[in-house]
Amino acid sequence: MAGPDGNGKKDLEVGEVTLRTFQTRMQKLLDELKGSPAEHTKIGEQKITPDAYGTGFAAATELHGAYDKVRTRLEELTKIFGETIEAMGIRAQIADKGYEGVDEEERQRFAAIQKSVEKDQNKYHGTEGRGASKSEQPATPTQGTADTGGFS
Repeated sequence: MAGPDGNGKKDLEVGEVTLRTFQTRMQKLLDELKGSPAEHTKIGEQKITPDAYGTGFAAATELHGAYDKVRTRLEELTKIFGETIEAMGIRAQIADKGYEGVDEEERQRFAAIQKSVEKDQNKYHGTEGRGASKSEQPATPTQGTADTGGFS
C-alpha cells in the first residue's frame, strides 16, 4: 500500500545510494547493449542470403527459412531485453522519487515500454482468459493503491 504521499510504504527502507547504484548499473548495461553486435537493430542487419545454403534443393530453402525466423525472434527478444533494462532504471527512479518526482519524459518512456511489453505479450501469449488488458486499466497509480510500477 502506498504511503500518504504516494511514494510507497513508509517502512520500506531502500537507501538512495542503493537505488542510484542499481539505476547506474541498468544504464551501463543499456549503454553496453546499444552499439554492440547484440543490439536488436544490429541483429536485424546480420542477414544470410538464401543461396548461402546452396541452391536447387528444398532443405536449403527450409534451413534459410528457419534461420530467418530465429534471427527475427532474436531481434525482437534483444529489443525487449533492452527495454526491460531501461524500464528497471526508470522504475528505480520512481521508487526513489515517487511517480510525480520523475521527469514527464521518463514517465512517458516508461508508459511506452509498458505498451510495447503488452503488445509483445499479446502477440505471443494472447489475452484470452485474463480479463481486462492492462491498456484498459489506469496507466498511473492512484493514491491509496499499491504501486507495482507496471510489474505485476
